[in-house]
Amino acid sequence: LYLALPLEGIIPPLCQTGYEIANIGSGCSDECAEYPICGNHSTCFNTLGSYHCRCQPGFKSRITYFTSADGGCIDIDECGENIHICGKWGTCHNIKGSYWCSCLQGFHNEGDISSKCVELNCDPYATQSTPEQTLPGFDSLLSLLRNNCLVLSNSSGLAGATGMTGEVLLTVLANVTDVLQLQSNGQGGNSSKVTMLLRTVENSIRLIAPQLRENVSRINTRHTEVEVVVRRDRTPPRGPVRLTNENIQLDTTWEMVIGEDRNYPGFAILLSYKSLQTLTNSSEQLSSRVVTVSVSNPNTTNLSEPIILTFNHLKSSDANTTCVYWSEDGEGAWSIQGCTSVMSNSTHTVCACTHLSSFALLRGIQENKKHRQLPLVMWVGASVALACVVLSLLMALWCRFISKKHNGGSQPEQHLTL
Repeated sequence: LYLALPLEGIIPPLCQTGYEIANIGSGCSDECAEYPICGNHSTCFNTLGSYHCRCQPGFKSRITYFTSADGGCIDIDECGENIHICGKWGTCHNIKGSYWCSCLQGFHNEGDISSKCVELNCDPYATQSTPEQTLPGFDSLLSLLRNNCLVLSNSSGLAGATGMTGEVLLTVLANVTDVLQLQSNGQGGNSSKVTMLLRTVENSIRLIAPQLRENVSRINTRHTEVEVVVRRDRTPPRGPVRLTNENIQLDTTWEMVIGEDRNYPGFAILLSYKSLQTLTNSSEQLSSRVVTVSVSNPNTTNLSEPIILTFNHLKSSDANTTCVYWSEDGEGAWSIQGCTSVMSNSTHTVCACTHLSSFALLRGIQENKKHRQLPLVMWVGASVALACVVLSLLMALWCRFISKKHNGGSQPEQHLTL
């Protein structure tokens, strides 16, 4: 720390290099505190005996750190530097310190004016056509989401055009999902209802996620827990990304989350269902919560690097658990395809999966396989026994035939009188 050193008989005091006298009789001051020495659109950083300037976001200078003598800040023309910054279906408009994108009709940037314009399909949010296809309470949510989707697709990328924040929509989705989980548990293993529930929730949250204002959003209700991470940096992030909740942890990379740059801004979703107990039948019991994983990258059916899911067991005594995902083939069922167990102990299991979906741990698969194998063993054993009996009978007949032939071909007739 530099100090003003007053000398006897000299007024004002002397200051060391890099400081100056603010007022006669006062101490020494630094350059940043007195006046905007760096100029407009810049920030001054005081250092010991000196200072340096740095441009604010949206502006640039000839050198990163400069002084008033060797630099100044000018506006960055984002539209000119990157002609694809708004995507194929957007037009870039440069403004001082920033830019914004306007989208063609039918395309949107999810309320973020600096995002690329992408095509928006509102068909997944149409209400169900028949009562058998309707999830109780979901029609009103789907109607709300469809209206939100249509407003987004016609908003030309203007922020705030939807009139409803992503946080509000996420809260509504979590509350409706709470009710549906309880109702699904009373369906007696209705696979088609479960498929519809998981698909509708995933489609809904994929629409909501890019509209969230915060980089990280969390909601934890009685039956649903969700975490959403959104990144809107000027350049796509790289490296690992981790999402966690009370019972499940997801580990992956931003490269997988975003895929191609056109899927940016990027988001990753980890949604855990706390009350989906038995989804198919009484012989297949869950050993963990069911979790849905979704990202902004639409190409996730065959990942080059697997995602890692760490499940806490519902009971510490659970053993021989199997990593599964919910397959929508047919009416829907658990499947092991693309998922393997990396490690497992009495409290948790780590799974590696090469696609995205809804996942869980299942106990009872090995036992079911054994039970299914038992009838086969019984049939094989019975067939072998029957073959032996037939063979024995044929041998007996053959031996009798040979014996008769050896003894002259016939036996004396015997007459029985009853």
